[in-house]
Formats: sequence, structure tokens, C-alpha cells
Amino acid sequence: MLLLLQPGLKLNPGVAVEFAWCLHYIICSQVNNALLITHGALSTLGLLLLDLAGAVQRSEDAGLELLVCPVLRCLSNLLTEAAVEAAGGQMQLRDERVVAALFILLQFFLQKQPSLLPEGLWLLNNLTANSPSFCTSLLFLELIEPLLQLLPVSNVVSVLVLTVLCNVAEKGPAYCQHLWPGPLLPSLLDILAFSDTEVVGQCLELLQLLFLYRPEAAQAFLQQSGLQALERREEEALLQDRVHALQQTALRG
Repeated sequence: MLLLLQPGLKLNPGVAVEFAWCLHYIICSQVNNALLITHGALSTLGLLLLDLAGAVQRSEDAGLELLVCPVLRCLSNLLTEAAVEAAGGQMQLRDERVVAALFILLQFFLQKQPSLLPEGLWLLNNLTANSPSFCTSLLFLELIEPLLQLLPVSNVVSVLVLTVLCNVAEKGPAYCQHLWPGPLLPSLLDILAFSDTEVVGQCLELLQLLFLYRPEAAQAFLQQSGLQALERREEEALLQDRVHALQQTALRG
């Protein structure tokens, strides 16, 4: 199946979709994902992702979402495997073109298939969670602002976008320098008014990281009525502890 899913073989689209879903179910069964990784599954799927992004750019996207979905899921699930690092799996995907391709697909989903946005963002989360190099690609390709533009789509999308940004911020001061100044802080101030507790909670986590590594951002937050925004959430049981912790961090900054 890995051989048949390689780009350039001109496999019948319907057959390719069936193979991709079969591979997805095999990976989910966790029979021997380490073997798949050592046989270059991540590399093959990464190249297929580049090929699919190229098809979008060429406007050859008829039925594309049928193949993209299982490919994204295969990559996402393989990247959660403990065997990835041991088998050199991250090395198979250490290519900023993967991030660029993923954003081409995210823009395609936004316009034509918004229900697939969480699939792409979950892969982006798994790519950036333990990889400074993928976080660097995100910054180098100036993709923070396009990521922020996805926030209004849905609560699920908002949480995933904020989680990816947390992955970047937790890499330290050098990464947070690229997050502030910029459009991030105004976006986070807007999110503090959202009704969804999970979205606001993830926003608080990101602000905490940002203030830890960029104390100047905390000062800007206070100047933009951030403290008042936090005060409006401090009575909510699910957020209370994080709100109080962030208030203290902001005032110290």
C-alpha cells in the first residue's frame, strides 16, 4: 500500500482513497506501527500531502477531500507513536514544505470543506508539539496571521489553533519574540470574551506562556484593559484558578 500511495503512480483516485483508509485503520489498530515508520510511512505520506497541495494549486481538486482526510489522519496518528523518535520518524518529515502544503490545504478547506479544518489542525498540532524545527517553519513562513484568521470558524477550530500557538510559545523566548508584538495579543483579548470555556481556557494558557517569556507583552495587555477582561471571567469555576494565576503573572510583568 505504501508503494501504491507514492505520488506519481497515477493510481485511480477511488482506489487511492480505499488504500488510504485501509492504511488509516491499520495504523489505528496499532498492530505494528513501528514497522510502518521504519518502512518510510511518514515520508511517503508527507510526499503525498505535498502532491495533494500541488493539486489544489493547479485547481485539480475535484474529490480531493476524499483522499486528504485519511492521509491527514494517518500522519497525525503515526506522529503520536512513541516509536516515531526511536525509528527516526521525525527525520522523515523534517521539511518545511510539509507545513507550507498543510496551509495550502487549510485554505482550501476554509473555502470548500470547513469540516476538514480540525483534521489539518490536529496534524499541525502533532507536528509542532515536540518539534522546534516545525515551529521555526511556522514562524519563518509567516503563518501565524493566517492561523489567527481561522479562529472565528468554530470553537473546535479555535481550541486547535490556540493549542498550536501554545506549542510554539512553550519553545521559549526566541519563539515568543515572533509572537509579540503583532496581531496575536489583540486576537487573544477578543477571545477572552468568548462564551466557550474550553476556548477561553486555552487562551489563558497561551497568555501565561507569552507573559512568561515576553514580560513586555504583559504590560501591553494591561494597557489594553486586559485586567478588566480577566475580571469578567474570575467567577467561573472552570477558569478561576487560571484567571487568578494569569492576573498575578501580568501584574508581575
